[in-house]
Amino acid sequence: MKVLYLVNYAGKAGVEKYVRNLTRLLPAAGGEPYFAYGVPGELSEQLAAAGVPSLQLGLEWKNAPAASRTLASYCRENGIGVIHAQCPRENIIALLAKKRLPGLRVIYTEHFTRRCGAAWRALYRHFTPRNDCVIAVCQESRDVLIENGCCPDRIRVIYNGIEPRAEAPRSDKLRRELGLGTDVFLIACLARFAPEKGLDFLVRALATLKTVTQRPFCCCVAGDGELMDDVRAQIDAVGLSQEIRLLGFRTDAEDILAASDLYVCSSKCNEALSFAILEAMNAGLPLVVTDVGGNRDLAETGIVCGGVVPYGDTDGFAGALKELMENESLRAAYSAAALEKVVARFDLNKLARDVFQTYVETEN
Repeated sequence: MKVLYLVNYAGKAGVEKYVRNLTRLLPAAGGEPYFAYGVPGELSEQLAAAGVPSLQLGLEWKNAPAASRTLASYCRENGIGVIHAQCPRENIIALLAKKRLPGLRVIYTEHFTRRCGAAWRALYRHFTPRNDCVIAVCQESRDVLIENGCCPDRIRVIYNGIEPRAEAPRSDKLRRELGLGTDVFLIACLARFAPEKGLDFLVRALATLKTVTQRPFCCCVAGDGELMDDVRAQIDAVGLSQEIRLLGFRTDAEDILAASDLYVCSSKCNEALSFAILEAMNAGLPLVVTDVGGNRDLAETGIVCGGVVPYGDTDGFAGALKELMENESLRAAYSAAALEKVVARFDLNKLARDVFQTYVETEN
């Protein structure tokens, strides 16, 4: 079974982690991965280094007909039976390639929870009945797909996953780098500086937290993006330059999480099932997250390992943080529960088995 993974930007976010994991695990399931992308980045470099055959092509709308012809030819020449597309535009291009190559199967994974306008809803209604399977990474993603016009009988919910740890890692590397003592409560956040990540709300909530707790704390935000300067200016304006540290893009997320006491997600929209939150759970970190996308599935549904607060409720978010900062026994219980929940519900091996099964089932 040969599978081509298709994504426009081969960068470094959650979509790319999903593709990287599947391409890594597919050979053990008897498959052979291929990769096609538009814009090079960290993922394309990683897959090239791993020896995954790769194709770069223009995936802009204006190039869609030519891209579909190229994909169909590439799949025909290499005996590829499945294209697994990662974003809506790539899915449409893959379906156009399917029209040119009878027998080609197209799986589409929806990684976000964006509600579309009329034009995109029309495209979903027209194209998704031709998909062999549409994967939603959480229940809300499924609901939004249906609202957007996706064919309901094509949808299957398969949660994102991560490789479980036996125990929580610990490290003081970040504390030493930042000059923080062991008395400082360290909060981690891995996020792009983009509007949907709600980092302005996080700053407001932390400003409120400072007024209601005597315990020293520091929130480290690792990531980059177009709003970094705006967020930095907001931090300076409220006098939290010591309590909020902007680390920029980092490749040592594991060390950041291993040094931290708690993880936060302040997203206001478009979140589905966050890999960053899964990584935090796998490091044994309790959660305080906004009630968007799959965040409730991660923090509260079934095994409880954190608190969920509506986006915009600064007092509620600050209160949830304060409770976990000052209640050591609750924090320890949530830490253990986070590790347990990864094993029980979000094991990467289960994700891979379920995704690979869709490739097999659609062949029949």
